Amino acid sequence: MSGPYRGTVTAQRVLLFLLRGLALYFLLFHAFLQFRGELDLIFLSVAFGLAVLLALWQERARLRFLPALLCAAALPVLVRILFFLVFRLAMRPAPEPSTDFLFLLFDKDFFPALLPYGIAWLFTFLYLRLPGFAFFEVGCNAVLLVLVFWTEAHYRLSLYPRLSLFALALGAFLAVEVLVLLLSWRLEQGTGRKGTLRALLSFAWLAAPLLLLFLLFLLGKYSEGAVQAGGGLVKPTMFRFDFSSYVKLESEIRMSEELVMLFRKEGDADQYLLRRFVLGGFDPRRGFFVDKGKDPDELPAVVPDGAEDFRDPGYSGRSPVTQEYFFLNFDPTSLVAVNYPIRVAPLKNWKSSSFLRVYRVVSKALSEGEGGAPAAAQEAARGRTAPKPDYGEPRMEKGLASYYTDYAGDLKVKELAESVTAGEASALGRTLAIRDYLKENYLYSLKPGIAADGNQLHHFLFDARKGYCSYFAFAMALMCRSLGIPARVAVGFFVDPQLEVLGFYEIRATQAHAWVEVYFDKAGWVEFDPTTENLAPDEEFSFPSGPDMERLAKLIREIIGNQDELEEEAPRPPAASDAASRIAAQAALVIRLLARVWYVTLPVLYLACLFCVKLLPSLPGLLSRRPRRRVKAWHRLTLVALYGRGWVRAAGESRLDYARRLDAAEGLSLTPWTGAYLAAVFSGAYDAAHLEAARAARDAFRASYNRRVALPRRVLAALSPVNALRRKR
Repeated sequence: MSGPYRGTVTAQRVLLFLLRGLALYFLLFHAFLQFRGELDLIFLSVAFGLAVLLALWQERARLRFLPALLCAAALPVLVRILFFLVFRLAMRPAPEPSTDFLFLLFDKDFFPALLPYGIAWLFTFLYLRLPGFAFFEVGCNAVLLVLVFWTEAHYRLSLYPRLSLFALALGAFLAVEVLVLLLSWRLEQGTGRKGTLRALLSFAWLAAPLLLLFLLFLLGKYSEGAVQAGGGLVKPTMFRFDFSSYVKLESEIRMSEELVMLFRKEGDADQYLLRRFVLGGFDPRRGFFVDKGKDPDELPAVVPDGAEDFRDPGYSGRSPVTQEYFFLNFDPTSLVAVNYPIRVAPLKNWKSSSFLRVYRVVSKALSEGEGGAPAAAQEAARGRTAPKPDYGEPRMEKGLASYYTDYAGDLKVKELAESVTAGEASALGRTLAIRDYLKENYLYSLKPGIAADGNQLHHFLFDARKGYCSYFAFAMALMCRSLGIPARVAVGFFVDPQLEVLGFYEIRATQAHAWVEVYFDKAGWVEFDPTTENLAPDEEFSFPSGPDMERLAKLIREIIGNQDELEEEAPRPPAASDAASRIAAQAALVIRLLARVWYVTLPVLYLACLFCVKLLPSLPGLLSRRPRRRVKAWHRLTLVALYGRGWVRAAGESRLDYARRLDAAEGLSLTPWTGAYLAAVFSGAYDAAHLEAARAARDAFRASYNRRVALPRRVLAALSPVNALRRKR
């Protein structure tokens, strides 16, 4: 490689070339994600590779800019001619009408790839030819980054299924660009800079992991604050909405009126609770949370790629309800459904659709009642004449029953539950008594206040007696559990049947809701909504009075106009981007777990990086049976120790001059050891006797170094990153 960094090819120059190429490919790959209907990943990758190879050849041939530009322009033409000749040869033995489409299919993907080809060639050529272009290239990449992610706004993240993956990708890109800047600066300035600059540059290899940990830390803090802004349930993330996988009791929340989806249904039900997550796990500090793998009947939380049927549990009193969901500002992978879903089918989304995702769900739902309990059951629990439905008993397998009745031994909650349900003989009667008690004796408030002792639930039940839906759901679930009734919290959206327009319902973030599901062996998990409709006084908040008719009418017209296209999507084969997303998701999960124990992770990461930079290059030589390679590896480790101490070979100084200088100034025995190393490099014959002589010279140097440098200083020199990236050869 020549150009701005003329001379021998070094590891740093190769690393810089690869890093800046990786950053550019990152941008071009995301351009493909943005325009996957027009760009083909194979064509884009091949165009990128050809452009880089061409620029390298032109730099080696020392072509001037104009001839190089003409050559770069001619290469795609030659490639196209070559492929067309191949297509014509393929048509001769067996001409078929289908072969005529080869030309059209090739051009369809060929011409869009010309722009990435041109960008990759120009940037690579200028980087190889112009000193300092790497700094300018980073600025150009920033502009390309804005252009590529221009559409990722207004809660409509479409290139990544999760914000965490988006943050991870951007963090990696920024880390690479930081490394490009640091390496470019080092190569521009040479090795004659003062020790401070060398020390700063030696930390460049730590930039990427530290930056990723920092971004994940900010992401976690941002999510916590976003939950408060989303009614304690919905997270209005940087680009769209989704529910939190855990719910805790906040002292104050705010409500967002952002429209998140449209919903329509076919089937009988008086009130619909659209469930996103079920929170079966409970911890007094964390609250209720998603605990995957606990329930054998657990359903997936994401929409499948193709239509999928789930086992019908066969519970009594349930009838089919068909729902269709049209996501606007909601995570398009999220599965929202009425309880119990037995079939989920993603639907084809039409071109230029206003919706991120469209899918259909068939559920087995209880067909009557308020809050999920049939009206007959409510009447029977109040001693009226309506017959009591046979829901059975709250019986389940022993292990699950223990899990769903865990209430952390809160005796005050248990005492309250027992007093509220005194006189009720049946589990259903006790459940409804708890629900009615909360509805009638507590107030709805967005500002429940802060508990003096830190126990927000006790503050709600016994002091403030006001809160939002999560407080009511927590209280009812734990009160039921304390009586041995299996219960869990569910989160999703409530739908007001009175706000229906032509069969459609607007779903806004304000409709995010938490309720309780109680298990009966004949009816399954039955929904109960304990949240009161009595508002706390002296608080300024209001719910939407009705839908935005103008916008709703526009969206409904769009759906009706494309009704014929709402067909079930066939399962598509896994794509490379899907596999990459899954791998990135797993990587993000692992990094999050490691970030929680940063006090262990950072030291281990630091030591691992030191090992890779200081010791790993010498490891093959240390394990080699060849005497020369072993001596070279020993000498490299000697220089690692000396450089860590700050004794660096000056520019233009020979190895022997360097050794004599240190021997005279520091009282070391480096000169004989350096002579033994040079003999291993340049002598004609080298056998075991020479190896033993080199070992003796090395041991003599070690003894002098240990006498001159105290143990604490030797440890600091080994752990110091200063001069870690300096050449040791």
